[in-house]
Amino acid sequence: MIDQLIAHAQAEAPNECCGLLAGKEGVVSEMYQIANLPAEDPAIADLKVPPDRRFRYVMDPKEQLRAFKEMRKGGTELLAIYHSHPHSPAYPSATDVRLAFYADVHYLIISLEKEKPMVRAFRIIDQKITEANIEVSS
Repeated sequence: MIDQLIAHAQAEAPNECCGLLAGKEGVVSEMYQIANLPAEDPAIADLKVPPDRRFRYVMDPKEQLRAFKEMRKGGTELLAIYHSHPHSPAYPSATDVRLAFYADVHYLIISLEKEKPMVRAFRIIDQKITEANIEVSS
């Protein structure tokens, strides 16, 4: 799954990618790549985010709804929201923190800033950032 996250980030670069991770009992089994809305989309206006997708992500609500329906149908739940930072470290930006609406999920950030991509996980609750461990099983 980590390789798939990095591949998605690299495929969307120089723009940020975004998506959802689902599974059961804390184990991720599904990845949903969600489109990062363009600046001209009306959903962007109310969020007060930069227009340039190289520096922000806003998930397509229709694709999010489709992913949530698939999760419900498959008996899985949202475990994490991920996005990439093509030009900066794998750490939540001020915008990421402000728009962290799901306190019960992890936020994964894939940084492409250096030659070797980095993936880090965080919990963001009441605008407080806490790093979390990512366990990879084979």
